[in-house]
Amino acid sequence: MKRVIALLLAAALLAALCGCTAERMQSVRELFGISEQAAEEDTSAQDETAQPSAQTAPVSTDEDAQSTFGLGYQTQFGLHPYACTSLNNRAILSFLYESLFVVDGSFRAQGVLAESWSVSDDGMTTTITLRSGVKFHNGRTLRAQDAAYSLNSAMGSAYYGDRLRNVSSITATDTRTLVITTLVSYECLPLLLDIPIIPENTADSAVPPGTGPYEYTSATRLSRFSDWWQDTALTDAPYITLHAAETSVDVRDQFEYTNVNLVLTDPNSTAYASFHNDYELWTANTTVMQYIGYNINNKVFSNYGLRSSITYAIDRETIVTELAGGFALPATLPASPLAEQYDVRLANSFDYSQSDFEAHLESASVEDMDGDGVLDLYVASLGYAIPVEGTMIVCAGSYQRVQTAQRIVDALNSRGFKLTLQTLDEAEYRTALQNGNFDLYFGEVRLSANFDLSPFFSIYGSLNFGGLSDSTMLNLCELALTNNGNAYSLHKRVCERGYITPVLFKVNALYTTRGMVADPTQYLDWYIPPLTSADETEG
Repeated sequence: MKRVIALLLAAALLAALCGCTAERMQSVRELFGISEQAAEEDTSAQDETAQPSAQTAPVSTDEDAQSTFGLGYQTQFGLHPYACTSLNNRAILSFLYESLFVVDGSFRAQGVLAESWSVSDDGMTTTITLRSGVKFHNGRTLRAQDAAYSLNSAMGSAYYGDRLRNVSSITATDTRTLVITTLVSYECLPLLLDIPIIPENTADSAVPPGTGPYEYTSATRLSRFSDWWQDTALTDAPYITLHAAETSVDVRDQFEYTNVNLVLTDPNSTAYASFHNDYELWTANTTVMQYIGYNINNKVFSNYGLRSSITYAIDRETIVTELAGGFALPATLPASPLAEQYDVRLANSFDYSQSDFEAHLESASVEDMDGDGVLDLYVASLGYAIPVEGTMIVCAGSYQRVQTAQRIVDALNSRGFKLTLQTLDEAEYRTALQNGNFDLYFGEVRLSANFDLSPFFSIYGSLNFGGLSDSTMLNLCELALTNNGNAYSLHKRVCERGYITPVLFKVNALYTTRGMVADPTQYLDWYIPPLTSADETEG
């Protein structure tokens, strides 16, 4: 996260920006549908820019104002670490729970409850040594058995989906040693292990105990955990007050009355509410990718030369600035530009360029053959040319995404394509993807932190729409998991063949009361332990 000093009323510029609903309601929500943002959706009509009214202002005691830290709590989504899909509530979970590892802003794994880890020569066994002396809020000492139970409980859950689909076994060989075996080789399995750890046999609890700096006391309070193994937390308040809120506007109003001191939100969400008072604004990078997908069974878009040309027609920088309000990173490769896998030189070779666009169309035998102003593609199997036309579908629930899709359609049409944008509600959109009833689609997906693309190319992959399964690509995906240096070959082929066309990676916003916290970077999503002198020397 990067700190930005916000001026008064600056966030009002973002009021017109909106996001989307979940695209795919199934067990693999983590990979498709942005499940952690579902709680920000609010389809009811409301004025998001309206100032809070006196009638709705909560009353705080002097003691509350002086000794507590406030967070907004969307009670309808609960606080179960594996079931909660509210982005706002997941900020609360950061105070209650810790994970074996965290993923930092550069998408590297750092140990938290894991003291150390090693990978076997074949990359299929990861051995983790847990920290000693860590206590749960119920007084029990953390054991490897608890970690094994937690990871098994998180499999297939509402939030973590199938990210552990390649895990074949999770075993505690003693109280501090956890051994995880996988079906394929992983260079860095810990990138997938930023999963909250709870005590064994507590997953059925509404709010299981954690090991974080605060423990759940009631629906309105978290209390400082006296046996927390770390020293420094985001706040030193003896307790945190939870203020009930149903919508993002309610959370915003609580923040502007200073009852709530921290809000994590997606500025491009449908239910985003603009902030007006004095605040500090921090940005939080995500693995949420927006991209163009294709139906490769379609006569036009079965031509990979045509598909690959599209990347050169997209002005990503302008889209990020004008349509995403700066809360995104332009990306030509299917990984965050901040990740180690993102090769800048390779990315630049597929970036916005009119000359490259025209050259790729020419190499694909695409030109206006009948002089009607629409490009034509010669199809050898047919023995004649067909116009480059089709329909792009997009989820109507996302204003920002519809705008972006329309911008791309307009750019392509101005260059000779004949595309129509069709907006569908969530259910219709999902059905159309599943049934292959599209020529192109504009999608949004929360990838795992290792940017695994195999769900696109596996025959049973959750993102395999329009006949995208490909054994060669699946093999490249597995090689990239084995060594992220291999991602170069994967990304190069994705772009050259135009299997998907990445556009951007979204960025979330973290609003804090001015002067309330020094640096949220080390605390959200999970608390990162400070470096020891030995760690600093080795680094």
